[in-house]
Amino acid sequence: MKRLLGYARAIRQYLATEKGAYDFYDAVRAVFVIFLSMAAALALTFFLFG
Repeated sequence: MKRLLGYARAIRQYLATEKGAYDFYDAVRAVFVIFLSMAAALALTFFLFG
């Protein structure tokens, strides 16, 4: 349990830095674009093939 708390603390400290915050924002933006692309592909498939 202490190890998990240590990892959580390290992640929290990393996210508090400017680079960590930017990296987190960049990753969230990438996941959003991936989900948006998947939704568009699914909508196009339903539109074309019923």
